Amino acid sequence: MPQVPFESRSVNHLALAGFCKRLFLAVGLDNDDAALVVETLVESDLRGIGSHGVARIPHYLQRIQLGGLNPRPQLTTTILGPASARVDGNHGLGQLAMCRAAETAIQLAKDSGAAWVTVCNSSHCGALAYYGLKIADAGMIGLVFTHVDPMVVPYGAKKAFCGTNPICIVAPRAAQGAKHRATGAVCLDMATSKAPWNAVANAAREGVPIPTGWAVDAAGHETTDPSRVAAMMPVREYKGSGLGLMIDVLCALLSNSPFGPDIPTMYSNDLSEHRRLGGMVGAIDIGRFVPLALFHARLAEMVERLGALPPATPGGEILFPGEPELRQRERRLSEGIPLGIHTLAELDRLAAGFGLSPLGQ
Repeated sequence: MPQVPFESRSVNHLALAGFCKRLFLAVGLDNDDAALVVETLVESDLRGIGSHGVARIPHYLQRIQLGGLNPRPQLTTTILGPASARVDGNHGLGQLAMCRAAETAIQLAKDSGAAWVTVCNSSHCGALAYYGLKIADAGMIGLVFTHVDPMVVPYGAKKAFCGTNPICIVAPRAAQGAKHRATGAVCLDMATSKAPWNAVANAAREGVPIPTGWAVDAAGHETTDPSRVAAMMPVREYKGSGLGLMIDVLCALLSNSPFGPDIPTMYSNDLSEHRRLGGMVGAIDIGRFVPLALFHARLAEMVERLGALPPATPGGEILFPGEPELRQRERRLSEGIPLGIHTLAELDRLAAGFGLSPLGQ
């Protein structure tokens, strides 16, 4: 995902996870839920997806304190058939509902060969790769979708309709297990806009401009000022616009959730309002179609042949989907996660408000 560079300081991932978990415990999450949410966020930062990492925590905490997020949701799972189910997130953090949906899809697919699970009454769930990789761990292909409030201008329009509505498809490339993020799973995780909205939010917080072509202002004119952004542009014009709309069909209509303009906005003036987001998670049991070892071997061959293609520019590389994130993760595990200085200051201010030690201690 495209990100915006800004002045930063590197933080050890374990120290960051412990600090962030204490913040969530302070607003009422139970220990297991806090640990899960933090893991998804820190993993995003490790993979270089700062738009979906710990920078979102101040917003989450504010919503919890104002009633827009339920810190102790009672998730319910309804089995709708041999290969289908629905997870109701009870207006809690979206990471909890999407993780439950992935686990349910895996269990159903073990019996049926493939499964689909819808999500309703959820909220922002972070990067989808986490859930797709969880399904790949089970030796399956994972498909994960979510929708969000209107943030993207449809092709030919001047006003937003759908959200950045991402799509994630993950295929396991090697033996799965606890170290799945180092095994080289092929992982496509992309917004249907030119960049994630939260990359703009990070740029605004850090006081830096965004690249040309990403977004428009309220009048529909292109802007590089993140504080003036009213909507994002779709990726590849009508292709991204159409794909975003169809993801809304999957996530909203099948879960009976609001769609497009009817979804309560993430950064609205009323953070006490429930977002009521929907989602869709699918799992395909590879072994029902071909032996899993054969699939691993053939996908490895595909990736090797892709990487062996002559580069368009001297010294260039052809990387498979997810490979840049895997490389970034390896670097950041040893070098630390760079966080914007204003994000760090805000996290420390929040910690002080709860009587907690700052991140630097």
